[in-house]
Amino acid sequence: MPLLEQLGEGSVTSCGLVRAITGLEAGAVAVGRDACAACCALDEPTVERLNPVVASLLSRATGAVLGNDDLPEAVRVRASALRDWARQNLDVGYLGGIQGLPERAGRSCADLGDPVPDRVPEFFCRHPDHATTTLDGCHRCRDWSGRTGPRPLPVPLAASLPAPGPRLGPPVRRWGVGVTTAPRRHPTVDWSIDSLIRAGWEAPRLFLDSAVALAARTARLPATIRATRLGAWPNYYLALLELVMAEPEADAYLMVQDDALFYDRQDVRAYLETILWPTDPPGLVSLYCPSAYTRPEPGWHAIAEPWLWGAVAFLFPRGLARRFLADPDIARHRWEGPNQGLAQIDALIGVWAEARGIPIHFPCPSLVQHIGDASTIWRADRALGRRKADRFLGESDP
Repeated sequence: MPLLEQLGEGSVTSCGLVRAITGLEAGAVAVGRDACAACCALDEPTVERLNPVVASLLSRATGAVLGNDDLPEAVRVRASALRDWARQNLDVGYLGGIQGLPERAGRSCADLGDPVPDRVPEFFCRHPDHATTTLDGCHRCRDWSGRTGPRPLPVPLAASLPAPGPRLGPPVRRWGVGVTTAPRRHPTVDWSIDSLIRAGWEAPRLFLDSAVALAARTARLPATIRATRLGAWPNYYLALLELVMAEPEADAYLMVQDDALFYDRQDVRAYLETILWPTDPPGLVSLYCPSAYTRPEPGWHAIAEPWLWGAVAFLFPRGLARRFLADPDIARHRWEGPNQGLAQIDALIGVWAEARGIPIHFPCPSLVQHIGDASTIWRADRALGRRKADRFLGESDP
């Protein structure tokens, strides 16, 4: 904001953040007061997380670099990677209230009754399966309803998402589950955790990249807190490493980001245990299907190109988790990757898997929604664009 206050109407300066990301001179990343004001109104950008304004500036600056044939090939390769990253964020903005949250985020359950006398913090519950509850219990209950009376039963998951074929490979019975989070202007982690627990994973571990404000019910979960913020990719890598070290015999490791909202009217975990894995040896599985990968037929699909659109909820079989963590190319991303090696987790996983012939399967409709805020620059109903699921099972379930 101080920079904005120094700019008069029609003034032009340079974006220090884009300069830090690209290493370009000030003249190559010019920005006017209008763009600066729009940027200040959005979520604060960093070298690891862009908002639409900075993404637009970065795309323009790197496009100019790519148009200069006299520059070294290494410079052009880095510029190309940065431009791709910028374009992935052009239609993502965060302002004015979280979009994509379930109906329950804005109202109480219709079955929640009066407080139970002399039994604080209990409440009576009118649902036939629950006599009493607490507010925390209500947050994590699958039977929430916005209307009185019985709610229609959901279509069984096996019918909504037919199995990809016979279950192959070793069965999944033991899970390691981690949720990565960092400070956000509009936090989503509590809703993400609630939905994850309702979907069947009762005790995920949180990996907080510096201090994060949490609801009391979330703060009671096991957690690793980093005293100094490391960045999205270092936190993700260390989270998976810690899960593997703490639970070396887990059959699968589920890595969740804090803006993932799970389909939660049924036991997703139990369903997955009946179908994992689609291949033998097992590959990677995303529980999230961004609109960029939507398919017309319901079921599980294998991507035929490097995965690029979202590492919102990835499943690693035990063997691949260990292989991924030990791979020198994965470690090298931190000091050689674009954007100081702090971001682009989705592309890193996708390129790594494609180069090694490792399949990635995903469901359509999606079992996870990517939640966020609407953009005030690109005024569309679905501001998250290709990074949002346009077919989410939670939005089609009555």
